[in-house]
Amino acid sequence: MLSVQYLVDRKQSPVIDQNRIADSLGELIGWLETWRDERGAYNGFVVHRTETKRMRRTHDTAWTQAAIIRGYGNLYRKSREPRWGQAMTLAADLLASRYDPQTGLISHTGHEDERFRSLVSCALGVCALMSIADLVSEERRENYIHLAADHARRYWLDVLWVESEGAFKFAEPDYWSPQEDRFVVNFNTMAAEALLAIHQATGECEFRERALRVGEWLLERWNYSQEVNTKILEGRTTVANDPCSPWMAPGGFSYQFTSSQREPDNYIILYTGLSLRGFWALYRATKNECFAEIICAQSQYILAMRDPETRLFYHTARHGKIERYPQFIAGAGMILLGLHEVMPLIGQRAMPEDTVMSILSRAHDNGSYPGFVGKNQMAIPSRYGGGVVWEDVAASMNWNAQWFEYLTRLIENSAQIDVKTSNKTVRIATKRFLYRDNPTSVEIISWWPPRSAGLYLIIKKKPMAKLTFSPASLYGRVRSALGLST
Repeated sequence: MLSVQYLVDRKQSPVIDQNRIADSLGELIGWLETWRDERGAYNGFVVHRTETKRMRRTHDTAWTQAAIIRGYGNLYRKSREPRWGQAMTLAADLLASRYDPQTGLISHTGHEDERFRSLVSCALGVCALMSIADLVSEERRENYIHLAADHARRYWLDVLWVESEGAFKFAEPDYWSPQEDRFVVNFNTMAAEALLAIHQATGECEFRERALRVGEWLLERWNYSQEVNTKILEGRTTVANDPCSPWMAPGGFSYQFTSSQREPDNYIILYTGLSLRGFWALYRATKNECFAEIICAQSQYILAMRDPETRLFYHTARHGKIERYPQFIAGAGMILLGLHEVMPLIGQRAMPEDTVMSILSRAHDNGSYPGFVGKNQMAIPSRYGGGVVWEDVAASMNWNAQWFEYLTRLIENSAQIDVKTSNKTVRIATKRFLYRDNPTSVEIISWWPPRSAGLYLIIKKKPMAKLTFSPASLYGRVRSALGLST
């Protein structure tokens, strides 16, 4: 195992210019607000890391709403300006209104698929509400804490917990794995963070006890994963020593396990960054040095897994081999946020300036940030060999919200931010697609490659798109209706 101090760098890293951060936040917030409706719902389509998209249903999701709440909470905590407090409270009240006390469930917690109430989306929402409970009125505080505890007890502890595994399953039901429970690492780390926050607010021991049980499962799965990784990487030069190596750095943690699939296989960088939050919460709660060692190892893994050309994070590794694309741009905020969370442990390397500057330099003229580099270079046979596609350039709320939350952690004086009313239109026209984002709508027409072909007209403040047509999705639905494999 690594020493807890392995990554700590006592030298101060170059500080990113605060004026640059303030200007970027002012423009980004102006764009984010073009999506917010009068109730505080931050609408938007979802382009996920693989082929999955949610274009028709453009309502708020806990995934996006949580980052908005925490971001405005960061700004309000730093300056106590009413503008940030009001935005924070409006978004939080909207998320709280999605809770149904009759069922114990939170709606719009499927992120890319509305059928799900996934553990990670629920946990992100709970963590967001708990993070600002000390910044709101006593009435709101009591409401947020009550619904968080009630939801966690009735859905997580009573429904999602699998005693034989000692962990929480993906969702109930799980449409992607109806025959077998899946146990996702980042889902369980986020659940641990949320349960520990609920325990701190309520004093109810059942939440802490279950979080520590999850911690035991994580330790067991981590130790086994590292044994497998050691065998895979034995005798190989990894990117930790050679940036051009095709082999992942040590310290990766596989995305998920099932009862029948116990071998680590897919090491997704985005979720490694998200997992740091839960490991940090477990370390602070237990002072168990094993969690500190995991944090250091995973941080080293994340920082090594960056493209030497773009300085963005690689997408994943499968069985030790790196899959470079697609690389997140706006979504990298989720990875960087995890690193920033553990900065007290790993030091200034938690803020890789070259990566942050690479993302800042890619902003659209309206203050938003594109989604990906290399979406058409995904490691699947149905893609057509490179080139920019609309999914690369499109600015989606689900990822821009993560970048927003991260930038709010970097700004020192939030009173410095001058929010620019978004009145610019971004137009991108290529031989493959037309993309237009203006203050009231997004229009996309794409004809190549086939997986990206589609026609979309989205009114920003509406929960449903005005027009969506995707030949690939239609083809999949027809095959599914006929009982054929998709």
